[in-house]
Amino acid sequence: MPTFLKPLLPRPWLSLILLSLWLLLNNSVATGQILLGILLAIGITHLVPQSQNTPITVKHPWRLLAYLGLVLVDIIRANFTVARQVLGRNSALKSHFLEVPIDLTHPVAISLFAGTITLTPGTVACTLSQDKKNLLVHALHTDNPTDEINALKQRYEARLNLIFNNKTHSKHDLPRDSA
Repeated sequence: MPTFLKPLLPRPWLSLILLSLWLLLNNSVATGQILLGILLAIGITHLVPQSQNTPITVKHPWRLLAYLGLVLVDIIRANFTVARQVLGRNSALKSHFLEVPIDLTHPVAISLFAGTITLTPGTVACTLSQDKKNLLVHALHTDNPTDEINALKQRYEARLNLIFNNKTHSKHDLPRDSA
C-alpha cells in the first residue's frame, strides 16, 4: 500500500470488510450507499484503537471449521427444540441463570464462546465478569443447571481451547461422541 494512504486507511482489510458488509446489508450498490459505506468503513477503523487488536493465532484452522459446522448444526437443532418449548406449556419451562466458569484466556476465544452461546436459541450470554473468569448465561429451559454448564464447557469451550491452543482441564476435555 502506498505510504500516503496509510494514515487514511490504517487497516485496509477491515475497511474493505466493513464496506462489503454495509453494501450487503443494504442490498444496494448505489453510488450513495457506496460513498456512505466508504465513509463509515474509514471512520470506524479510525475509532477502534490499535491497542485493542489482539493477535489472533489459530493453531488448528481445520478445528475452527469443524467448530463452525458444529455450531451451525446446534443452531438448527436448537431452533426446533425452542419452538417445541415455546409452543408448549409455559409452566413447563424452567429457566435459569447459569454462572459458567471460563478457562479460556484469549479475548477472541472468549468472544466466540459467548457469541456461540448467544447464537444458539434457548441460551443468551448476559455478562462477563470483570476478571473474565465467569460468564453469566440465561437458559430458557434446563432441568439440571450443573449439567447444562458442563455441556457448554465440554461442547464449546473445550473445542475453543484446542483451536486457540490453550490447555484444557481434564474435567472438561473434548467429548469423544460426535453429538
